Amino acid sequence: MSRLWRNCMQVFLAPGRVNLVGFARGIKPMQRFRQSGTCGQANAASQWQAPLQVLEQMIGQVDDSFRRGAELHITLSNYFVRYGVIAPQSSPANPDELMAYAGFQMREIYGEHVDNWELSLGIWDPHGGTLCAAIARDLQSELEALAQRHEMLLVHIEPYLAAALDHWSKQLNDKQIWFVLVESGRFCLVSLLDGVWCGVRNQKVVENLQEELLSALVQESIMSSSGQLRERVYVFAPELARPLPDVYDSRWQFVHWPDESYPVPAHFPWIKKVDDRQNHA
Repeated sequence: MSRLWRNCMQVFLAPGRVNLVGFARGIKPMQRFRQSGTCGQANAASQWQAPLQVLEQMIGQVDDSFRRGAELHITLSNYFVRYGVIAPQSSPANPDELMAYAGFQMREIYGEHVDNWELSLGIWDPHGGTLCAAIARDLQSELEALAQRHEMLLVHIEPYLAAALDHWSKQLNDKQIWFVLVESGRFCLVSLLDGVWCGVRNQKVVENLQEELLSALVQESIMSSSGQLRERVYVFAPELARPLPDVYDSRWQFVHWPDESYPVPAHFPWIKKVDDRQNHA
């Protein structure tokens, strides 16, 4: 069956919550429904199990005529993903060599944990390197089994950071790129200089998001040897009720997304923004 004529379900899976959006088949897919489910958060070792059960229930409630044969696109919260920058080198001879090189690099960061993970790579550039993402092999197997049980086609499992970078890629054209994705209780920070991947952080917020983000930016700028006096930081934070305050008195200037040109994808988590200027009018 042509992909143009398949229904599609997009999922955002995170600790404590699940978003499910359905699009009807056609040249221009139309959104048919958007649902959200919540669940209790389990311990760190199995935190994906509870939302996966909720997703199973939500998909099971979708009409059979819509669900069977539909594509399934899953975006995973950064709580479920580990990232690493794969350093540039001469092009490996084949994809197997590239994955072996990525596995070696990830093992240098995470040690033997890599043995239980599935790795995926962004577009490889021998001069710029790439970003590697890892998820638990058990989680991938469970998602594949879920799709099979419900007679759906699992098209891809995509980390939230990768999905956000893809969505905003046309806007990221500075010499030095700083991109921040803020999730509830966590942020990811990536940096590139002249097209070379310099660093990635997937960091839990302990007390204060802005202070911890600024500290991470300073540390990453030292490692990337960036010498600019004023730098823009592109911040995608759809779950924050209020944007982070602009820091014009320092080196960093926050540029907030989304905007009207690039709205938040329907299955991403988001809340309506509060405009402090209107509140004090």
